[in-house]
Amino acid sequence: MPLKKTLITATLATAALGIGSAHALEQCQPFSVTAPMNEHRVVKVVKQGSDAPMPGDLRIGHSDLVDNNGNAVGSVEWETRVLGEDDAGQVRLASDVVLSFENGNLYARSGAYTVDKPVHSPETRTIGNEQTRDVLGGSGVFEDANGQITFSMQENGDAQLNVNIACT
Repeated sequence: MPLKKTLITATLATAALGIGSAHALEQCQPFSVTAPMNEHRVVKVVKQGSDAPMPGDLRIGHSDLVDNNGNAVGSVEWETRVLGEDDAGQVRLASDVVLSFENGNLYARSGAYTVDKPVHSPETRTIGNEQTRDVLGGSGVFEDANGQITFSMQENGDAQLNVNIACT
């Protein structure tokens, strides 16, 4: 499936599912949500050539977000790109993340970070036990948000997102 069609499909799936009531997300304050490893998770890997990591390789994805009771509250879209390789052979990556909720969106970005080898299988999570992204801002109730989102892997493959934000 072409990349453009994949992104349109992920966007339409988000709209069709709806994002439900997000009572805990009606204010700009810290909260936690989960991105479950389920059939609604879509990941596309775009390679620039060989199987070896190359600058420009992309991993683009979408997942639903649920609250602690398992209720749908939103979605997360991400893009991770290969920047290159450092002198020690570690692959440098950078990621952009958008969390979308009924009352607004949060935008986050990582600085460059390194991994031994990027994961090219769409069925596999790429984040380690814990990674942090800086919140750059938002819209709606999250306008002027700043803080961090910490992604923590669970044993069942789900990703717990701990969002520590404030709006100024």
